[in-house]
Amino acid sequence: MKEEKKLSIITPTFNRGELLKKCYESLRAQTSLNFEWIIIDDGSSDNTEEIVSQFMAENNGFSIQFQKKENGGKHTALNESHKYITGDYVLILDSDDYLTEDAVSSVLSCWEKYKDSKHIGMIIFLKGFDCDTPVAYAKDEEKTVDILRYKRICKYGSDCCEVIRSELFLKYPFPVYDNEIFMPETVLWYRVGLECQCIYINKVVYICEYLEGGLTKSGRKLRILNPRGGMLNSELGMDRKNYMTLRLKNGLLFVCYGFFSDLSPKEIIEQSDRYRWIKIICLFPGNIMFRWWKRKYLKV
Repeated sequence: MKEEKKLSIITPTFNRGELLKKCYESLRAQTSLNFEWIIIDDGSSDNTEEIVSQFMAENNGFSIQFQKKENGGKHTALNESHKYITGDYVLILDSDDYLTEDAVSSVLSCWEKYKDSKHIGMIIFLKGFDCDTPVAYAKDEEKTVDILRYKRICKYGSDCCEVIRSELFLKYPFPVYDNEIFMPETVLWYRVGLECQCIYINKVVYICEYLEGGLTKSGRKLRILNPRGGMLNSELGMDRKNYMTLRLKNGLLFVCYGFFSDLSPKEIIEQSDRYRWIKIICLFPGNIMFRWWKRKYLKV
């Protein structure tokens, strides 16, 4: 009987054909091949399709699915992947990154321990600049925690490798706004965090380089140019489960992105009936931050 693939590795890509080769080689080197690789091409104009065809022609020991769509941003590529997922768990692997040799076996071994604990929606491993240099580090390993509070749990940063149950990934597609091509992945993590909890594992399984032109390096300006997604992310961050300091920080961001969305103060406050008092408190300082960022990032 053919073995069912437990892990679905999803790679959204845009004009990164050559970089995909390193990503691919890391998958070929896995000590466990119990995964599928789903590549969603977000409207590339380079030779990505030709390169992936070469991958698919080889005897890899794992399945590769390739789908091309019109350009709409990483979040829309992740939404597109929903149609093709057959694994129990989902790991998002960016096209300019790669996995350690034991990544799949480590992920599946850990999930075997928690698979029947339905209150655990994600297991969060570490990203690293190399195997010994993590981007972030969890203070409390293998302790059940609220996903919303991850920034208080991690040292040095908060960029980690989240592995989520497939049913939760499919349950929360990313909202899509007209003329916006970016949405923070934390929109997904926050929404899942309102329903369940997570476990942190202090093991690097994902190597990242943060190349120039990548989403991480594009930073604040990218978020400013896609403010509706920023507003949604900030509103989720204002949830009562979060620490008060983080709720207020997200209130500032909500107001700031609201002004970048050309909304009036009244419209910002009335965007929803939730957290009106936080929005009111943050309205003046959020407007100051908006004016500062406008000069700093947009040169206006």
